[in-house]
Amino acid sequence: MIFMKLLQVQDPHFLPHCGCDLQLTLNRGEALILVGENGIGKSTLMKVLYSSLKPEERVVVEQRTSEYFFDRKLETLKNFFLSGNLPHFDEQAFDELWRAFGLEAREDRQISQLSGGESQALKLTLALCKETSFYLLDEPSQFLDDHRRKILAVYLLKLLEKQKSILIIEHNRHWIPRGWRVQDLVLRNDTLTLGDRWTIS
Repeated sequence: MIFMKLLQVQDPHFLPHCGCDLQLTLNRGEALILVGENGIGKSTLMKVLYSSLKPEERVVVEQRTSEYFFDRKLETLKNFFLSGNLPHFDEQAFDELWRAFGLEAREDRQISQLSGGESQALKLTLALCKETSFYLLDEPSQFLDDHRRKILAVYLLKLLEKQKSILIIEHNRHWIPRGWRVQDLVLRNDTLTLGDRWTIS
């Protein structure tokens, strides 16, 4: 049996300036990239979509700062995750991302002392170390340099190999692996709906 999740939004008052009428499918082991102009409600759409999934079956990376980000040393945060007996925590994934993103070399710093790229890497590490079925990421590459974007892409490919499902909102598509599906979102008659569908080449 092929695993598939149908996500639908039919809301005439989606945002003050538009409604929404669309449906998306997320298949096991596939990634879908959502693209569209600024201001049409992509981030709002992401919130509506992930609210239709159970908390234990999804990970969400939003553009806002994570709730874990009140100021403390990185080493303290790391020890909390490693010793906290957290549900669905994948210690191997945590360690892999922590080292690959270069956070190990910043463990003596307060979170407030991190650069934008380091803060984004930390947010991704804390989210992607959760073992679940669906990963929904809003602009995950923001503030990352090319090296960290490659690390992110490699790790997301590993998730697909594990038959996880990935949904991404992204403006910068240069780091996205070839073969991933892209879905345009457009406004038609003041309603957010689906546009063209294509593949990263």
